[in-house]
Amino acid sequence: MKVPPRSAQFDDVYFSVHDGAEETKHVFFDGNNLPARWQGEAHFTIAETGFGTGLNFLLAWKLFEETAPKGAFLDFISIEKFPLSAQEIKDGLFPWANDLSPYLDKILTQYPIRVPGFHRMVFDGRVALTLIFDDVNEALPEIAADVGAWFLDGFTPSKNPDMWSQNVFNEMARLSHDGTTFSTFTAAGFVKRGLMAAGFNVTKQKGFAHKRDMLTGVFKGEKKRKIQNAKPSILIQGAGLAGCAAAYVLKQYGFKPVLYDPNGIAHGASGNDTGLINPRFTAFRDGVSDFYTAGFAQTVRVLSAMDDIDYKACGSIHLVNDEDKRKRFTRTIENWNWHSDHMKYLSAQMASEVAGIAVEHDALYLPQSGQVNPAQLCRAYAEGVEMIEAIKDDYDVHILAKGAGSIGDNTLKNLPIHTVRGQITKIKATPETSRMNSNICYGGYISAPRDGVQTVGSTFQKWLKDSDVSVQDDEDNVSKLKQHIKISLDLEIVGRRASLRTAARDRFPIIGAVDEGGKVLVSTAHGSHGIVSSLAGAHLLADIIRGGPCSLSKSTIGFLRPQRFQKTKISC
Repeated sequence: MKVPPRSAQFDDVYFSVHDGAEETKHVFFDGNNLPARWQGEAHFTIAETGFGTGLNFLLAWKLFEETAPKGAFLDFISIEKFPLSAQEIKDGLFPWANDLSPYLDKILTQYPIRVPGFHRMVFDGRVALTLIFDDVNEALPEIAADVGAWFLDGFTPSKNPDMWSQNVFNEMARLSHDGTTFSTFTAAGFVKRGLMAAGFNVTKQKGFAHKRDMLTGVFKGEKKRKIQNAKPSILIQGAGLAGCAAAYVLKQYGFKPVLYDPNGIAHGASGNDTGLINPRFTAFRDGVSDFYTAGFAQTVRVLSAMDDIDYKACGSIHLVNDEDKRKRFTRTIENWNWHSDHMKYLSAQMASEVAGIAVEHDALYLPQSGQVNPAQLCRAYAEGVEMIEAIKDDYDVHILAKGAGSIGDNTLKNLPIHTVRGQITKIKATPETSRMNSNICYGGYISAPRDGVQTVGSTFQKWLKDSDVSVQDDEDNVSKLKQHIKISLDLEIVGRRASLRTAARDRFPIIGAVDEGGKVLVSTAHGSHGIVSSLAGAHLLADIIRGGPCSLSKSTIGFLRPQRFQKTKISC
């Protein structure tokens, strides 16, 4: 057998040199009595410490596919502090490439960019992977889930003691119910004592291959397992990005939502033909930044797999055109801790080389950023979803995703939301701007050319409530562009569009349950980052409807929930 990959951080192998797949079956499947325990279950959740190459997940997915009841759903949560690249995973799992195909191909296609936080992937309508790139001691307290089985697969405790802390064992207990099981390859005494102190009954079993012992156990507590209800009927009101993204995501989990919008698909702010794909930058990492990180990572991989949406993965540079941005972007790089493959600070010279046009400022560069046609994206999201012309029936769940229409909705009257008028200007690419290889952002933005046309935008007018186009707004957009990029030729304006975006008082989306019963949900106030935020928000809506696990951290959910303005608590 090929020598297994080895961790540079811990000088330890990712799986047994004897046979990684057989080790997984002996330690984790037999140790948790799988697949017997998911027989007759509509939903089963496994949580793992140490994703590594993903071998445990892929084998669990394959076993679930082969043995679970029809219609059953598997959630798999895994934490990894030092994620491998997709190529490293492919190389490490080479010995099982044939046996694990097509599972391996599917995960490599959806594997997220290496940025910290929560990453949700859904496969074949019956398996969801929540992959968390973070330290296990930081990640576990942020998880909201009801776990049925634990795979403890960190590196050897003597080499990686932080992954086997009492904090980890206590968080395992918090996320477990009476009867939750665990298994692990180690039989270290402090691991056994720590798990027992957290409430697990622990037993020694025969280890795999040369290992004499391993540990298994069962949690004993008062908390009972959550029972997943039958799939409810779902009505989504609003067919912009928020509503169509919700429909798209709900379909992935096996729901059959219907859409209603008297104005049709992508009528309002989602109807532009060019939108940039960027997170909202903050100086520090918190629940807000993690939301945009998760949304950005998810958006770039989802859009890259779609057709007919005018998607262009051209990257974006964000000019450091004042001292505030210099301080903020420097801290963003330091605190967000994105892999250098995905975020870089460039000198003005390097930024000019990347952009293909001369710029006079340093820049923050996101290679995976790009642009897309939001209107076409909405239609792609809504493909295969029933669009009704009138609301005649009652539905189990209502999702309010009405954009500017949210302000006039009586159910949402207590939410502090407002509209912001924005106008974009379309220009014909000049010999200078046609050389642009990336989008350039400077407080406004100019998109990389597509079919000889570029978008310049956008105005920001909270005081205006109409969507009538204005020649003055075109002049303002072009004037702002010329302040930051030296263009010698006159620009020919070939189009324009104005619309009303919706924003909240704290400039963060509002996503979650409006009522305690979770029958009325909202997704609104996405502002100028709706392409990114609407997709991440859609998964949270799906989690609420299906009863978890949550695809976002507890901190992020706290920032998103409608009740944050009243300081009351509500779970995902």
